[in-house]
Amino acid sequence: MTKTLTTTALALGLGFLSTPSFAAGSYVVNGHAASPAEAQHLVANGVQQGAWVVNGYGIAPAERTSFTAPASTEPSGQKCYYVLDVRLCD
Repeated sequence: MTKTLTTTALALGLGFLSTPSFAAGSYVVNGHAASPAEAQHLVANGVQQGAWVVNGYGIAPAERTSFTAPASTEPSGQKCYYVLDVRLCD
């Protein structure tokens, strides 16, 4: 009985001390290697290994996302403002 308890405690201890398999560096988040917390977040959301962009909008594949700001569509020389999400220009 003592041998079984010792073996069980040893197995659990080694399991808790080992590094998680998802933190192996196979995830890239926002252009850098994912931290263990980021990797765990991706795994929890069912995301496959690879390069990803994580922002306020969610999780997206990095190859489909641009890190540059979109070109301004505001016409030059006009003052534009928004009222109830409708763009109005003078």
